[in-house]
Amino acid sequence: MLIQNKVLTITSALALALGVASAQTAPAAPAAPATAAPAAPSQAVTFKDVPAGHFAKDAVDLIVQKGLILGFPDGTFRGNENLTRYQAALIFYRLLQSGTLGGGSVSGSDMTTIAAGIQEVSTELASVSTRVTDLEKLTADQQTKITALEAQIAALPTGGSSADTTALTARIDALERSVKNIPAGVAGPAGPAGPAGPAGAAASTTAVEARLSALEARVTAQPTTTTPATGTPNSGTIVIGDTGSVATTSSAAGRLYVGANYNYSIGGNQTRGSYGAVVGTTQAIGPVGAQVSVDYEPTGGTINADLTATLHLNQGGAFSPYAGLGFGLTSSKTRSTANPNVAATTGISTDYSVGGLVGVDYRFTDSLGVYAEAQGRYYITNAGIGTGLSGTSAGFGSTARAGLKFFF
Repeated sequence: MLIQNKVLTITSALALALGVASAQTAPAAPAAPATAAPAAPSQAVTFKDVPAGHFAKDAVDLIVQKGLILGFPDGTFRGNENLTRYQAALIFYRLLQSGTLGGGSVSGSDMTTIAAGIQEVSTELASVSTRVTDLEKLTADQQTKITALEAQIAALPTGGSSADTTALTARIDALERSVKNIPAGVAGPAGPAGPAGPAGAAASTTAVEARLSALEARVTAQPTTTTPATGTPNSGTIVIGDTGSVATTSSAAGRLYVGANYNYSIGGNQTRGSYGAVVGTTQAIGPVGAQVSVDYEPTGGTINADLTATLHLNQGGAFSPYAGLGFGLTSSKTRSTANPNVAATTGISTDYSVGGLVGVDYRFTDSLGVYAEAQGRYYITNAGIGTGLSGTSAGFGSTARAGLKFFF
């Protein structure tokens, strides 16, 4: 028969036997042996997967109160999963340590069932017992080391030398690492088909930590001494743990920028100079940035505005080339019907264009730099003289600009 089915039968017998023992009127229990199982909780543990009204809740509560099963760290009982051999061995180990079987309250048939179960997992039970013994020995060794260390500290002279303090600090550091490395408890390995064995009770380090704190306080209280070679006072303070310096990094330049520029535009056979401003970001959606530029030509009263999506390369470097695509509009005086190459006396027209640009930033600092751009436009409409094109047909124009940028 498989171990899972046998353990189910054994666990049922345990719950029945313990239930009978609990129901009987018996004299006060004798003192627990030195290797007693973990004390039963003061109140029943409630598992998330064993709600009130569950057909097995009373049995589960009983074996948990007896300390035979502790449940899983996530607060579940997992009653539908099979037990591993190590989990079964751990249950029998806690039962033997509790002394319940020695009270004579378990029937002969139940004892036969329990003995058969112990025989079935005898190998795993021996392994669990060995691990617990090793853990107890390790804890005892640590206590012995701490006691010896306290005795050495008590024997230190009042003045305390720097060499003594350094050696003591090193030993406390080593002791602290050893205490932190004490295993949490016996944990059964994962079965071939079942879940991992439950974690044993966490090793109690509260008392050890309290004694370490007292040792640190006594060392810190040592009076200040003077180093003979330099005459520099020593504070006597000992720091336990990693005291490595924390690396600091300077923040990178901001992604947003504004700029001012001078523009030189060519459209058809006309050339024009203008002044402008630009505002944008090097990263708006992922690596793609956005830029808005506005130019004003005082002579003809022309305003050019462009919205461009940009892609900056080598961001963070001194030189950062970029390219972009976008669209724009040009607001200028309407062309005369008599001569399309001159402005009419009245009327303002808005022309639309699409185009692209290439440029480069050069940063002197994280927040200040210069830039240069070359932009080409294809005017879809040509109703105003601000395009610089001859006649009223669509056509190409270009602009070169250079200026300053401020990053933040």
